[in-house]
Amino acid sequence: GLYKVGCIWPLEPQGLTEFATPCQELLFIEEKSAIIQPQAAEILYNQAQRPRIVGKYDEAGTQLFPSDVMLDAREIAAVIGQRLVALELADADLQACIAELSQDVAVNVGINPAAQRTPYFCSGCPHNTSTKVPEGSNALAGIGCHTMAMFNKGYTIFPTQMGGEGLNWCGMSHFTHTKHVFQNLGDGTYYHSGLLAIRGAIASGANITYKILFNDATAMTGGQPADGPISVADISYQVLHEGAKKCVVLTDTPEAYNSQSGLAEGVKVYHRDELDRIQRELREVPGCTVLIYEQTCAAEKRRRRKRGTFPDPAKRLFINDAVCEGCSDCSVQSTCVSIMPQETALGTRRRIDQSSCNKDYSCVKGFCPSFVTVLGAEPKKRRGKALDSSLFDDLPVPVQAPVGEGSYDIMIAGIGGTGVITVGALLGMAAHMEGRACSIYDMTGLSQKNGAVYSHLRIADSNDVVFAQRMGAGDADLLLGFDLIAALQGDAAPVYAQGHTQVIGNAQVSTTSGFQFDSTVRPDTGLLQRQITERVGEGSADFIDATGMALALLGNTIGSNLFLMGYAAQRGLIPVGIDAIVKAVELNGVAVEFNLNAFNLGRLLAHSPKQLMALLPQSKPSTELAALGLDELIDHRSDLLTQYQNSAYADRYVQLVHRVRSAEQSLYPEQDELTRAVAHGYAKLMAYKDEYEVARHYADPAFMQKLNADFEDGYKLRFNLAPPLLSRRDPQTGHLIKREFGGWLLGGFKVLAKFKGLRGGALDIFGYSAERRGERQLISDYEQLISQLLGELNEANYSSAVQLANLPEEIRGYGHVKEANIEKVKLQQQELLAQFKNPDSNDKIPVALVAS
Repeated sequence: GLYKVGCIWPLEPQGLTEFATPCQELLFIEEKSAIIQPQAAEILYNQAQRPRIVGKYDEAGTQLFPSDVMLDAREIAAVIGQRLVALELADADLQACIAELSQDVAVNVGINPAAQRTPYFCSGCPHNTSTKVPEGSNALAGIGCHTMAMFNKGYTIFPTQMGGEGLNWCGMSHFTHTKHVFQNLGDGTYYHSGLLAIRGAIASGANITYKILFNDATAMTGGQPADGPISVADISYQVLHEGAKKCVVLTDTPEAYNSQSGLAEGVKVYHRDELDRIQRELREVPGCTVLIYEQTCAAEKRRRRKRGTFPDPAKRLFINDAVCEGCSDCSVQSTCVSIMPQETALGTRRRIDQSSCNKDYSCVKGFCPSFVTVLGAEPKKRRGKALDSSLFDDLPVPVQAPVGEGSYDIMIAGIGGTGVITVGALLGMAAHMEGRACSIYDMTGLSQKNGAVYSHLRIADSNDVVFAQRMGAGDADLLLGFDLIAALQGDAAPVYAQGHTQVIGNAQVSTTSGFQFDSTVRPDTGLLQRQITERVGEGSADFIDATGMALALLGNTIGSNLFLMGYAAQRGLIPVGIDAIVKAVELNGVAVEFNLNAFNLGRLLAHSPKQLMALLPQSKPSTELAALGLDELIDHRSDLLTQYQNSAYADRYVQLVHRVRSAEQSLYPEQDELTRAVAHGYAKLMAYKDEYEVARHYADPAFMQKLNADFEDGYKLRFNLAPPLLSRRDPQTGHLIKREFGGWLLGGFKVLAKFKGLRGGALDIFGYSAERRGERQLISDYEQLISQLLGELNEANYSSAVQLANLPEEIRGYGHVKEANIEKVKLQQQELLAQFKNPDSNDKIPVALVAS
């Protein structure tokens, strides 16, 4: 029997008792925590004939239903089936069905994608900076986007309920030696109930600093304005009158504050760059203090700029990958997801994704001379506006996918903030225009950017056959995988069915947020594609570089989703007509020409791949990413060192590498791992990037060619440098402070590059610095190390020798960043040398710590 409760509390006892009396067992199915089950147990406990009660757990204490996540229909059915079998109420046919169902659920639960698309802050989000704390401090999370600081920042602790922020610390503070914590709090939460928590903290006398982010939007739920009138000035008055000991304001626009700003008396305003210093001061103030961090939500900036209601500075940042060392300090400073890996012949460097950049500019704080400010810059439109509409005139109208008796189900999986929900809405509107029934169920998750987002789209001829908005296991007829990581997790994971589901996926996979904290975290695109193909079968999955084609032909990667949709439509995989889709795009009224071009280019690829390929810019063959043979590698690095200094310098390199090669071949004739390690490591140390080398890379015509490929004409350049002889030091950290130099410096670079012959000589004024002397010493030390390794090399310590030879690959960066990496490498070298000399020791350092 089925007993559906209308009022879950208090539970009406008479009806429940009458229903339960003849039953052997009651199975309670409840979302989240059990409310009905414990009441039923109390009501039925003293009955003479009472059934067994199971729900969240069975009679043996095994969990049946989770209390913390949404229940899935297939999982519910599987549990019901298992209980029927246990009660011997299932015949053979039903048992077979239950076994198959349970197996499907187990398979879905067991999916282990090659990477995880966890939500994280938008590009340029204020939280990227505001959630940081000084060394030695901890922060508490709360309700809001800043909760995501817990995911990768180890100093942020689990949140409380809304309105309870910091009160856990008020109790905890009496039982710990920790003197102070920071508490993150959003302006919307502050207005809702956060002020009550601040009152409680003030009353308790606990040492706590509330960091209130005033970002002008309820960002987590879509950018709505706060519920009531609130301003930075209002908050400053309110918290001080409640009894806060001190209140300060940090902002990215301190010039906007003056005597007319209405701040409470004594409240000072600082630039957000002062965050670390101000936080260090506040944590020493006894009692409750408040830091108001004012910066507009990055997602809202982007939306408002599209509408023309927010300033859009004609300023971009560009990374010269030839100067970049791949040290990740730009990611440390900004944790911005628009910083992407750039593969080069010398390893992984960094680039800025101009399509997703929200112009926060925090990344320029990375201690690296590779950052160039480009003023008056507009990203290169490439061929987006130049596409001739007649190009699509001959495209045949595709056959629409048949709906059938039920619904045609499309799962759309992608990254939040890239238009995933928009694609679902466009297809839904197109179906509506054709008079079809349609349901759309969107799962946006915690973050509108960087997290996995899904749209369940069901199209039918009648509403009568659309029983549920959410898809179940094996339901998808088509999966549009705008992001392959999202396509293998979350809502998309269970919907595949071999022989039934068709997949159209984007072959280019964006890095996850984890890359900002660990540069080795990279999605394995090939593995992701294989996992998807295994689920649907060979021939049922197409993977297209939609991102690369959209960037090349439209000038913006955001066009990749419409590109894939057009490809699927032309393949006859969408049950909606082309005319209806075009009308839906026009009705949407946003970037109509751009979106229709993207859609039609996808159609063109499906119809005539050669015709589309002819539109792509012809790139010169590149050997940067090719796997070089050993001789090619040695020649490549020798050529680079000749350009770096001279042929004699390159000969010094070649001689040592050949010595290593000879010794290795005498031990292992078929191996070259040690020689390769030295070929890479020795060249890296010898080509240290001093003033002459940085100047040479900027003077290289390739630098301007890269700029011209990314930006329209008419820009001006600024260089962000920290020359030791001209720069002052930060009083807090002791590090050199970068400053901007005008475009005139490009001419200076061209002159300075010609003086590379002075390097290391008596007239090398830069070579007398401690940093340059240390770099030259590293070369000598490495030569001595390799000589030592060759003298003692044998089969037992060969692996350790390779790891030692690879260590220079970990020495990246400039100035204090490089110095810190050198210290880490020296510690690793000591451990590896001990292991090399005593290879039988069990105390071994993991290879992952030392291999590049």
